[in-house]
Amino acid sequence: MTYRILLTVLGFAATALAVAQPVALSLPPAGSMVLMSGTAEIELPNDEAVANFYFETQDADLTRAQASINQRVGEGTAALKRADPKAQIETSGYSSYPVYSSGSNRAITGWRVRQGVTMRTDSLAALPKSVAAAQTFLALGGVNFGLSKASRDRLETQLIQMATANLNLRFIAAAQAMGVPANRIRVEEVNFGVREAASPQPMMMQRAMAASDAITAPTFEAGRSIERLTVTGKARLLP
Repeated sequence: MTYRILLTVLGFAATALAVAQPVALSLPPAGSMVLMSGTAEIELPNDEAVANFYFETQDADLTRAQASINQRVGEGTAALKRADPKAQIETSGYSSYPVYSSGSNRAITGWRVRQGVTMRTDSLAALPKSVAAAQTFLALGGVNFGLSKASRDRLETQLIQMATANLNLRFIAAAQAMGVPANRIRVEEVNFGVREAASPQPMMMQRAMAASDAITAPTFEAGRSIERLTVTGKARLLP
C-alpha cells in the first residue's frame, strides 16, 4: 500500500513539474520595416496596326440589303487578303434593324444593315496600300497602332529586372538614410503590380467613300508605346 501511495505522489509531482516548465514566448522581430516601390519604363516604336472597316446600306427589302452587304464585305476582305496575305482578317458586328416612317402611324419603310471588318497586321510599310485597296469596297472607321504580343512578351523580362533593381536601390537608399549597412537589409516580401501601357494611340479617321471616289493611299505615323511596371516590397533593416 505504501508503495502505491509513493508512486501516486511521484506522479503528481512529475505533472506539476511539467506544468511549471517555462513557455517560450515569440518576441517581435528586431529592426525596422520599410515599405518601398520600384518602377521601370521602356519606350518602343509601335510594330502592329489594327484597321477597322465597315459597310452599311439601306434598302426597302431586307434580302437585297443583306445581299449587298455580303457582296461588298466579301470583296473588301478579298482585297485585304490580296494586299496583305499575312494579315489577320476578321468580320464582326453584323447587324440589321428596321427603318420606320415618321409620324404617328409608324411603319417599316426599309432595312439598314451593317457589318464590320478588322485587319491586324505587322506589315506597317504596306498598310497605306492595304487600306486604299479595301476602301474601294469598305469605309475606314479608324486605325490604331500598338505593340504586338510578341514585343510585349519580350519586354516583360526586362521590366521585371529593371523594376526589381530599382526597388533594391531604394531599399539601400532608405538604409543609408537610417545609418544601416547594406548587408543588414533583409527583403521579406516582393509584389509585382499590373503592367501598364501608357501611350496615346495614333488614329487615322476618314470619311466613307463611294466606289466612284478617287482613292489615294493614306499617310500613317505609327508612333511609339511606353510600357511601365511597378513593384512593391517590404524589407527589414536589422540593428
